[in-house]
Amino acid sequence: MAFILSLKLLIFLACFLQFQVEGTNITLDECLARFEKIEERLQKLESVKKDSKRFLLDDGVNTVAFYTQLSKDVGNIGNHQTIIFDIVTTNVGHGYNPVDGIFTAPLQGTYVFFWLNTNKDHSYMNTELVKNSTVVGKSMSDAADHADYAAASNSAVLQLKAGEEVWVRSGTWHSGTLAGDYYSTFSGWLLYVE
Repeated sequence: MAFILSLKLLIFLACFLQFQVEGTNITLDECLARFEKIEERLQKLESVKKDSKRFLLDDGVNTVAFYTQLSKDVGNIGNHQTIIFDIVTTNVGHGYNPVDGIFTAPLQGTYVFFWLNTNKDHSYMNTELVKNSTVVGKSMSDAADHADYAAASNSAVLQLKAGEEVWVRSGTWHSGTLAGDYYSTFSGWLLYVE
């Protein structure tokens, strides 16, 4: 109680001195009313600050994230064949299907996708990121002229409606193989709900 009275007295003195300099008379009640308005504004700003972090630090209800990898080398890949990443390390929201390699958005929002394709020893692969039936990104790893590994990656930020699909597939210029052993990956996460 003594602390609150001291705080009010300090606020009054600050208000009193400010208005004395300006040549205005003010009562304790008027000064405290102004302080309450300032306190309300600070609480509103604190609330906005918490809400603005919500899209990054969600409560788990609207969280979607997945991370997948190829465990083994894949061969005999044809044109426009979906790459099925068989190791699912993370699948929050259950959007990624390891049977068909397709991510289905469980929520409407803005998503970030990242994929990495790796080739080794005289092989090469161009891949495409597909949203529904539209190519939205490409990547090209090329070890065609040397006996070594080559890797390429790309990323995309996409607005999706619930139920829309995204996957990685082969393009039309490739040697039909892709390196596994966890070198090729596909991942995505929900940036914020719309």
